[in-house]
Amino acid sequence: MKQKKYKGKKYKVTMANILSKEIETYEKNKQNLLKESRGKFVLIKGEKIINVFDTQLDALKVGIDKFGNAPFLVKQILDVDPTQNFTSNLIRLSTPCPQ
Repeated sequence: MKQKKYKGKKYKVTMANILSKEIETYEKNKQNLLKESRGKFVLIKGEKIINVFDTQLDALKVGIDKFGNAPFLVKQILDVDPTQNFTSNLIRLSTPCPQ
């Protein structure tokens, strides 16, 4: 795991750290998202909800087009989040990342 320095202090870089604003934005807006778009996929950058999509792939494509290699969150809008386990070498997108 990578370590970074910020204001002289070391911290671990994790997905939760990188996407903390996006996760907080999702949680603040979760009830409205559930009412309007349950089961769909939301694209969030920082404190802004960009849009809601029918498929995860559509949300990922727009996120990559808008933000390139910068972090953004795509999350399915559900009452309870399912536990997911991934092995990084098995994750592949059918859309190539922009260079």
